[in-house]
Amino acid sequence: MWKFILLLFLSVLLFIPADYAQSYGLRFSSHEAVQEKRTSLDLTSNGALCIKKNTSLSFDLNFLPYKETYFGYVVRIITDSHQNIDLVYNQKERTFNFLIGENYSTAFVVDSAALFGQWTRIGFIFDVTTHQAALSVNGRIIAHGPVKLQAGTCMHLFFGTNTYEGFQTVDIPPMNLRDIQVSEDGQVTYKWPLSENDGHVAMDVIAGKKAAIRNADWIGPKHRQWRLLQSWEINGNPSVAFDRENEVLYVVSRDSLYDISFKQAQKQVLKLSQPLDSLMPGNQSVFNPFNHRLYNYYIDHQKAGAYDTVSRKWDVSYAPDLLTVFWQANKFVSRTDSSLYVLLGYGQLQYKNKVQRYRFTDKQWDSIPTTGERMTPRYLAAVGATPNGDTAYVLGGYGSNSGNQVVNPRHYYDLVRYVVKDRAFHKIYQLPDPPTQFCFANSLVLDADHKTWYALIFPDDKFNTALQLIRGSLETPAYTPLAGTIPYSFHDIKSFADLYYCRDSKQLVAVTLYTSKDNVTTVKVYTLEFPPELLTTGTALSVSSPFRWHYLLVLPVLGLLVWWWKGRRRQPVKAVAVHLAPAALEVQVMIQEPTPGPEGALPAELDKRGHIFFFGPFEVQDKAGQDVTKFFTPLLKELFLLISIHTLRTGKGISSERLYATLWRDKSNKEAQNNRSVNMVKLKAILDKLGTCAFVKEADRWSLQYASSDIRMDLADFQQLLQAPRPFNKARVRELLGILRRGAFLPDANYTWLEDIQSEISNAALTMLTEAAEQFPADAELLIEIADSIFLFDPVNEEALRLKCSSLISLGRHSLAKAAFNKFTKEYLHMYGEEFPQVFTDFSGDK
Repeated sequence: MWKFILLLFLSVLLFIPADYAQSYGLRFSSHEAVQEKRTSLDLTSNGALCIKKNTSLSFDLNFLPYKETYFGYVVRIITDSHQNIDLVYNQKERTFNFLIGENYSTAFVVDSAALFGQWTRIGFIFDVTTHQAALSVNGRIIAHGPVKLQAGTCMHLFFGTNTYEGFQTVDIPPMNLRDIQVSEDGQVTYKWPLSENDGHVAMDVIAGKKAAIRNADWIGPKHRQWRLLQSWEINGNPSVAFDRENEVLYVVSRDSLYDISFKQAQKQVLKLSQPLDSLMPGNQSVFNPFNHRLYNYYIDHQKAGAYDTVSRKWDVSYAPDLLTVFWQANKFVSRTDSSLYVLLGYGQLQYKNKVQRYRFTDKQWDSIPTTGERMTPRYLAAVGATPNGDTAYVLGGYGSNSGNQVVNPRHYYDLVRYVVKDRAFHKIYQLPDPPTQFCFANSLVLDADHKTWYALIFPDDKFNTALQLIRGSLETPAYTPLAGTIPYSFHDIKSFADLYYCRDSKQLVAVTLYTSKDNVTTVKVYTLEFPPELLTTGTALSVSSPFRWHYLLVLPVLGLLVWWWKGRRRQPVKAVAVHLAPAALEVQVMIQEPTPGPEGALPAELDKRGHIFFFGPFEVQDKAGQDVTKFFTPLLKELFLLISIHTLRTGKGISSERLYATLWRDKSNKEAQNNRSVNMVKLKAILDKLGTCAFVKEADRWSLQYASSDIRMDLADFQQLLQAPRPFNKARVRELLGILRRGAFLPDANYTWLEDIQSEISNAALTMLTEAAEQFPADAELLIEIADSIFLFDPVNEEALRLKCSSLISLGRHSLAKAAFNKFTKEYLHMYGEEFPQVFTDFSGDK
């Protein structure tokens, strides 16, 4: 049987691409973080390392680019005779220093291209016979010196910060580390690959020795999970452009210019000196890498304008017009003729195959007649160009052969090359039709060195969908799904998504835009470290569909289950039945399965996210479901509630002035700032237990940004329901009841600033509950739940009493109805000091 299982596993491994390599290691938080948040790795947390023979310690090292400060300790080794052996980076001299105690020091240089772009192998050699310590770089001895060393010497080994008494260090360079190895006389005794994905322990794969880590930042997940870097709202219809040389994303709005530098991981907002008139839906922006200028254009008007960085204004204006007829058009810039090319698009029930050109030199537009193969009219395609823009590649899309939306529209999966010089389209290949149809985000990222491309795809038949990264070949019709998905709200002309590549900082950038019916656009920016990998390491399969690779996993799983089942046949069966179905292997175990919540969501106790509850008593749970509310002091709690509630309800956060006036009204502005800084650090340390979150200041307003994939807040869910279209279906009503089941909104929080908000939320909840009761008058069980929720906000609500009593009686539960009435009358007497004027029979009939 084991041979069969092995064969199944090998059959899966044969499908793994030859160029697949796992990214792993540990990233050290450095000077960008406060001291207590910097990273420490202690290899000897469970006891010192005692050497008997000649011993070596080696590891792979590189530095993170584009950081401000690099000074600090890479590794510190402390012997039992209290002698330190250190490797320190001297930023001022741009050298490494190899130190032994206070009497020996050697400086050496590691090539910066290798240090920042590759892995460098560093080694320490301890010779117990000559009492020498040496240091090697990529196998070559760089320096050596005398050390108090002999057989039996014990050492403590620290990377990054350490708190060892008398040898504490907090200065560390921003670095990555992997493959730490200890050898005695050439025999490897310990090896820490640092290939973990989470947690604060690194495991030695040879002897099982554990290394302790503080503030772990694992590299592997950064290549498999997209990270939400920024999210904010803009009034109107913004558009985006990317400066690939400086790795800056521009978001163009009517009155402001936003830019995010991915090298510095910083966002800034510039207010325009003169607003851009009539920035209409369908406008687009592009950055010309050859003249280093940012442009905005509106195809229907055949107008384009450049941004003046000095005067902070655009040299173009647009007159109001009808909706564009070039939705989701693609573009690229060509150095060949110093022009912007705009391809494809959709509008007025027509798909386009038109190629339009804007010449930067004379600011003129024209249409380009094309040769070669006919390009089928379409939109929602992906387009990427070579570095000089002499050739562009068009992948997929949605359209029709005639261009008419009424006549047989369909999805396309062909890869077509457009050559600027020849003005010609040439089809390269056709991808096989996938089992689930999809469209593409706007841009195609080309990797010319490996003749591959990267694109974002999404099913276009639903609003709440997701973007999936795929990698394909420029030569053969196959592609591979990579990394996790990105949430995406898709509504045709209201949504936009794009993909960019940062060559120097080695990351992919995804941008999504969604414009609501109120003409407010939500901008979200995600990053993924390059090269991207499959979410499930070791199961990467190069196939022609983004979803088929999962099927091959069934083979080894089936093998294991069959082997287990045969083993179980030799033992008495205990309430376990195994059924082999023709299509799949079904295992039925006699245990209760978790019941999905609204719309298939798991209940909170099974949702592996951190939770923050605003309804009912304020409570915070980490990902494991542990209550961490106790860490919130009264000040931290109010500080968190002030920022989070104002963020979740308005999206604008709270101004510094109001924050200080509420919490530190008796202190000067400087003292208030100091108090705010200190307490935000404490608060962030608590919230980090839940997942990704950050306090962000924009235009002197503080807001809380968090990854909804890590943290769930019931107030955010409530706000989404409040803005959702009505009437609700039954699933939406149950989602609302699930939120309100814990109680009213922060009933134990007594803050003056919160009173009006509590009243507004209570009124909104009561309105939605009342509407739901009117919509489902025949569902007695649901009406009872609605009535109970109303009582949480208004314990003497007579309509809720009528709902509950009549529904219980309709179900034959007369005694429960009477008990509910009696409880109500007691509450009424307690609240008003007088008897309730009506009797039970007034509430026991139909409405």
